[in-house]
Amino acid sequence: MGDDADCLEMPGQPYALALWNLIIRPPRRRYDLLRLGPTEFRLWSCGVKRVDYDLNCSRGLKLRCSHFVPELGEAEARPCVIYLHQNASCRLEALQLVPMFLPLGISLFCFDFAGCGESDGDYISLGWFERDDLADVVEHLRASGRVSSIGLWGRSMGAVTALLHADRDHSIAGMVLDSPFCNLRQLAGELAQSEYLSVKVPSWLLSGALALGRMRIKLLCNFDIDELSPIDHVGNTFIPAFFLHGVDDDFINPQHSQKLHEAYTGDKELEIVAGDHNTQRDMHVTRKSVFFLMQALRCNMSPLGEGSLASLLGFDAGEVDSCVDRKVLSTRVQAEAARLLATSSPERKGIRLREAQRVSLSCRLEGAMQLTRAGSEAGYCFGLLPQASDYGGANRPPVVIFATMSPKGLSVTQAVEGRPLKVLGQMDRAIEVGMPVLLVAELTDNSNHDSFFAPPQPTTLRLSLGDGGAEINLALSEEYKKDGFCWPVIMGGDAEIFDVDSKDLMGRQASSEAPGAGGGARANSATARIAPRPVRCPARRLSRRPATR
Repeated sequence: MGDDADCLEMPGQPYALALWNLIIRPPRRRYDLLRLGPTEFRLWSCGVKRVDYDLNCSRGLKLRCSHFVPELGEAEARPCVIYLHQNASCRLEALQLVPMFLPLGISLFCFDFAGCGESDGDYISLGWFERDDLADVVEHLRASGRVSSIGLWGRSMGAVTALLHADRDHSIAGMVLDSPFCNLRQLAGELAQSEYLSVKVPSWLLSGALALGRMRIKLLCNFDIDELSPIDHVGNTFIPAFFLHGVDDDFINPQHSQKLHEAYTGDKELEIVAGDHNTQRDMHVTRKSVFFLMQALRCNMSPLGEGSLASLLGFDAGEVDSCVDRKVLSTRVQAEAARLLATSSPERKGIRLREAQRVSLSCRLEGAMQLTRAGSEAGYCFGLLPQASDYGGANRPPVVIFATMSPKGLSVTQAVEGRPLKVLGQMDRAIEVGMPVLLVAELTDNSNHDSFFAPPQPTTLRLSLGDGGAEINLALSEEYKKDGFCWPVIMGGDAEIFDVDSKDLMGRQASSEAPGAGGGARANSATARIAPRPVRCPARRLSRRPATR
């Protein structure tokens, strides 16, 4: 007889195996770190910096963490929201809140729980040990000196974790609790007879399967599912709490949140919203939750970004940043924003932009240029529009890239509002003054449009001389939309730009020119010519809408 004959199979054992895997070892969400976005980027209201690091928790495991911080030019401590993800998820879940909180001056901290995402660990405990991970994170943030008040935003397992932590840390300012369960034993019984198991546990086997599952979970993870009962903690918690639950949630029944809300002793609100357990919440629900935490954190509600590029263009920066789910800025406004950003750089005095043209990614520009003085510089100014993303929303400001030549060689720099020019690449090469030179620039779109889960592939830029004597190849910080803007540009002295040809490398028709750039119509062809005339693109004011935060 085989070895398998020498083992004891107890009634309900196959069901118990499926049940404990559902509780402590759901599918693990792996992801490419590029999906977190660039470490620095710009919203209309403020700059954003992301700091990634590993935090050693008290259980001896490494937690992968990200802290999104608004660059406001101040060193004082700011309010912070810690996002706590679901059981089969990771810190990517928090990204949609970046453009909601950062313009308010509130930083956002997110991390992969132990046993999830890229953090260490083999199992989860649906809040039992995760509350200790949260306590370590809170202690770390308070010790950093960069955080004042702290709020929590948890979903499912993350919401339970917040509840289990809150009764022992009354200094938490407020909590958003989306889809928590009130008692794990009750939830396990409901899941055992739900569609989430491939075969439902028969009623007569339910108690046996739960007993076996409880024993196995205690052996593997050292916690008792009968003791994991958030409803036993809410009677000692006085932190303002906003409970949310999807009306069609068949994983955790909305009654769990209703019971928790009834027993909760602090200031509380409950809203049963559209959707199921994993549905992305409607934007009005998200905004209401953000406003709840903003009040709990006693955040300064004055708008950021005063005197900014958005103010010059006539719209509210915070309002536009918070419209993460839809485009609200016209292409004309984006073109004018890029032009203003290019010409307002203090390091680019005496800049002269020629006529603008819409260019497609991927494209190749070839321009005949001649430097006439030692201090002159000539080349291309690109206005690129970031792709809509979870971390930045749908209305990010344009990024301006200068790709130029000077007597010293080639240079690629980036203009960002509120910062000095950033040098992206340089190539030393003597370029003779008074001699015509062919300057070639290629922008290449590398994004994989066939796969939603594919990691981002940043746009690349190649700048070279026509004789092949000098070349710069670099990857930009992120993916950009298929259409952008280009201006031939002269800086720092006299130069001549004789002719520029633009070719769409994907074979698409080249757009004649950028909206608002002036000039007449051009032929629709894959190659267009940029005439050397200055841009005249008056600023356009957006119609003001009621605040959406």
